[in-house]
Amino acid sequence: MKSTKNIFALLFLFVTVSTFAQSKREWLEYADIAYKNGDYKTAVTFYLKVVDKGTAVDYTRPYEARPYTPPAKKNKDSTAVADSSKQITTDPTEQYAVHQIADSYRLNHDYANAEIWFKKSVDNKPADYPYEKFWLGDALMKNQRYPGAAMNFESVMTDAEGKDSVMFKQAKLKIAGCYLATDTSNNKSGVIVKKIMDSLFNSGTASFAVNYYGDANTVQFTTAREGNTVLDPKKQDPRYVCDIYTLKKTNSGWNSLSKISGPANTEMHEGAGFLTLDRSNYFFTRWSTTNKNECGIYLSKSLNDKWLGAEKLNDNVNLAGYKTMHPSLSPEGSILYFSSNRPGGFGKMDLWYVNLDDDSRPTSSPINMGPLFNTSEDEVTPFFHYYTSTLYFSSNGHPGFGGLDIFKSSYNSDSLWSAPKNLGSPFNSSKEDSYFVLERSQRAGFLTSDREECKDCSGGACLKIYTIEKDPLVFDLKGTVYNSENNQVIANAMITLKDIRGDKEPFFLFTDADGNYFTTLDEGMELYLKAQKNKFFGDAGNVTTLGLTESAHLVKDFFLSPIPSGDIVIPGIEYDLDKATLRPASKKILDDLTDFLNLNNNLTVEINSHTDERGSDKYNMKLSQERAKSCVDYLISKGIAPERLLPQGYGESKLLIAKALTEEEHQKNRRTAFRPIKEGDIRTTK
Repeated sequence: MKSTKNIFALLFLFVTVSTFAQSKREWLEYADIAYKNGDYKTAVTFYLKVVDKGTAVDYTRPYEARPYTPPAKKNKDSTAVADSSKQITTDPTEQYAVHQIADSYRLNHDYANAEIWFKKSVDNKPADYPYEKFWLGDALMKNQRYPGAAMNFESVMTDAEGKDSVMFKQAKLKIAGCYLATDTSNNKSGVIVKKIMDSLFNSGTASFAVNYYGDANTVQFTTAREGNTVLDPKKQDPRYVCDIYTLKKTNSGWNSLSKISGPANTEMHEGAGFLTLDRSNYFFTRWSTTNKNECGIYLSKSLNDKWLGAEKLNDNVNLAGYKTMHPSLSPEGSILYFSSNRPGGFGKMDLWYVNLDDDSRPTSSPINMGPLFNTSEDEVTPFFHYYTSTLYFSSNGHPGFGGLDIFKSSYNSDSLWSAPKNLGSPFNSSKEDSYFVLERSQRAGFLTSDREECKDCSGGACLKIYTIEKDPLVFDLKGTVYNSENNQVIANAMITLKDIRGDKEPFFLFTDADGNYFTTLDEGMELYLKAQKNKFFGDAGNVTTLGLTESAHLVKDFFLSPIPSGDIVIPGIEYDLDKATLRPASKKILDDLTDFLNLNNNLTVEINSHTDERGSDKYNMKLSQERAKSCVDYLISKGIAPERLLPQGYGESKLLIAKALTEEEHQKNRRTAFRPIKEGDIRTTK
């Protein structure tokens, strides 16, 4: 209530003192009070009095679940502000007022006016405001005037006190963003991002933070609109209180708008919710009633399809006096991702995570996600896409198009995150883009942005919900089959493509005269590929489109080895002394031979065993035959067809070293080998 009283007091002063001639000092006093209280609408009105102009704007942070203040009336003279910017002044009071006007517009996200007034401030060359060129560059960047923005940032770098200064680093980051925004390769084709015109979504002063509510046809989102929950209608306007709603999609479109039942909607501001896959736990953000700079994450649990009372998570997540918001969970529900400005981070808002127990309660201290993700600026609105193990988030601390941009990082099997990558245009704009979500197929999703002029608000960041529609992904696979001995291409080689998950039947390709093959693939495929050609051993590998979020050209080459005419020794096959029993180490080696025979399923092979010359000929022949048979029996137990295996013992009849003297020489004679004895047509052994 304190801030509200201040606003009303200032507005009363404005009405009262406007009837009298006031000094610049008095106007500045009123303006500074409003500026300090974060009421930039009132502040800019009084600062403009100092330079004899007037206007009004509104303010909200683009990633916070906070209401807009009631819109002020627009200045009828739209040219007045622009004209005043051409006037250069040396009066310190007016220089200060010009700077504050520019900064108030900046903080209100009114970058068109911010550009005008920062340009005037730069022209004034005020020594007391050394960062005006930086903020002018920032405004130009927000207005998509990237060359001019880059020039101002370059000037900032030249004027900066050393390369380690904050301004130098920030200007360098912004220049990188300017180049990023003007690089046409960052414009993604096959994607449409469009503001939803349906009033069910975008009604009132703010709509943002869409998330899927159990399935692709049900969503929840935060909005400030008529009908929201208030404690006292005489003191609160429901149009500026944030509540959480659901929408359902049917054949006729989105309908069945309703507030989330239960404790999620109160007279306080709520937003940025997340429902677990089993629909048993709902996490959401709620703002403090006593501290405008504090919010926390709450949990409501479902019992018999009814939501129980909301509980505030403990200080492993929430910390008094700080902002904690934007919950998102890992697929199994054991990790809670969120954003917070709590101590221990790298700057302003950072990304954090905490482990949850089976009851969805935090079990340990939160862990900062580190410098790979977090910067000295803001990292907010995390969204973990279950099906691709990809974390999406918004940041203005990585190179971007102007404001908050959406980035992604993938989590791989080695428990490592990839470096965050800017999603590019049209996902990102020069303004604030956040709350990015995708459905399972990645064909559709939502984001929140203030990129378009909004008639529902009078200036400032007007957050609206946008749809994401993506063309079907296109994947093609090509490759070449080579002779591994001379790198010559192999024509008419057969390529077998087998669905690892067994959802689709295997299919086959043949290389052309140049040894090349080509095919198209569907989304979400995991394929085992093998290349075969008669008189060659096969080669194999894996290809997947699972988890790919963009169309791609995939390449897989194969290298086939010519089949030799003689024996191929299987090193490491060992038996117990004077026995045919395979040792455990031998079985592991035969497992590799099993894979080889499965790959080369057109081959019939002889498995032969040899002894050294110690012992009688008859005994050695019998022992070698038993040993060869033990190998064949093991291969059959692993699924190799018996008709493809011929056990053959040779005793000491095929010594490699006659009259061996050392144990090493005896070991070379005591060997197991295989030899291809028949080759079927690969076309009949699919």
